[in-house]
Amino acid sequence: MNMEPRLATLADVAALAELEQASFTGDSLSARRFRHFIRSEHSELWCLGNPIQAYALVLFHRGTSLARLYSIAVDPAARGRGFGSQLLHCVEQQALRRHVLFMRLEVRQDNMAAKTLYESSGYRIIRTLKSYYEDGADGWRLEKHLKPTVAIPHDLPFYAQTTPFTCGPSALMMALHSIDPDFTMTRLEELNLWREATTIYLTTGHGGTSPQGLALAALKRGHDVTMWLSDRSIAFLDGVRSEHKRELMTLVGEDFQARCDRDGVTTDTGVHTVADLRLALAQGNRILLLISTYRLNRNKAPHWVWLVAIDDDYAYLNDPDIDEELDQVATDNMYVPVSLDNFGAMIQYGTKRYMAALLIR
Repeated sequence: MNMEPRLATLADVAALAELEQASFTGDSLSARRFRHFIRSEHSELWCLGNPIQAYALVLFHRGTSLARLYSIAVDPAARGRGFGSQLLHCVEQQALRRHVLFMRLEVRQDNMAAKTLYESSGYRIIRTLKSYYEDGADGWRLEKHLKPTVAIPHDLPFYAQTTPFTCGPSALMMALHSIDPDFTMTRLEELNLWREATTIYLTTGHGGTSPQGLALAALKRGHDVTMWLSDRSIAFLDGVRSEHKRELMTLVGEDFQARCDRDGVTTDTGVHTVADLRLALAQGNRILLLISTYRLNRNKAPHWVWLVAIDDDYAYLNDPDIDEELDQVATDNMYVPVSLDNFGAMIQYGTKRYMAALLIR
C-alpha cells in the first residue's frame, strides 16, 4: 500500500490516541496532548493512512536550528512495511525546510528495532539516560546532523537553571566546569553565585545578574576575566519604572564596576562583532553572553547563555533555561545551533542595542 504522509488534524485525535495505546504500555501521549501538538506552531505531527497506521511527532526549538523527534509509532498490525522509515524521512525533509541542522530523539535501550532504524538512518548515540522512562527503563539520546557540521564536543557540560532568575550563574557554572572538571555544578553554588552577582531588582520579580557581578564571581574563583560592554551604563535600568528600584540598581551597579576596576577586571567598551567573538573563542576563552530571548521565545527578556562555538553558518549555545511547556529536555538546550543572522540580532539587547560578554580564562 502506497500512502503519502499528511499533517494530522484535530479530527485525527481519537485515532491517534487509539494507536498510541496499542503501541506503548507507558510514557504515552493523551488525547489532550495530541490536540496541543496539532495546534502548536512549534510542532508537526505527520501520519500515514486512513485509518491511521503510523505517526511521527517533531518539536521545533524556536529561534534555533534544532528539532526533536518526540515520538514515532506504527500500528502493531502494520509493522514491517517500512512505515517508520517513510515517516522518519518525511519529518527530516520537513525539518530541513525549516532550516533545522540537528534532529535529536530518545529511545529505550530495550527497543532494539527502533534503535536499529535510527542508526541505519544516520543517528548516533550521544548520551546514556539512566532510569529515563516511567517504568525505570534506561534510554539513549541519539542525534543526526541533517547537514554536515562540526561535532558536539565530547563531555560538554550542561546545567539547567533551577529558578527563573539564575541563568547567569548557571551559564557561568557550565563555563567554569569546562575549564576545571573538579568545579562542581550544584544548586547551592548556583544560588551562591546569584547572591554574589545579583542586581537586586529587575522590572519584575527577583533581580538577574549583571556582567560586573558575574565577572567578580568568576574572578573570586581564580579565573582571569575580561568584560566586553557596548557602554558602561547600568544594565537593564531603562525598563525599571520604580525610582526606588532604579536607585538601588544604580548603587549596586556602580559598586560592581568600581570593584571590577579595582580588582583588575578589564572592561573593553565599544562595538564587538560576531567575528570578534569567533576570534576570542579561538584564543581559548570561555564566553558568557547576554542575549535577548525574543527570537527564542518572543519574550524581550535579558538572558545569559554560554557561547560554546561558532562556525561558518552557526553559533552554538548552551542555554540553561529549559522550557517545560515546550516539553524540552536538557539536550534540547545543549549545543543549540543558531544561524549567524539570528545570533547577531540576539546579542544586542533593547532599543539601545546593549551588548555584554564575559571572556573567562
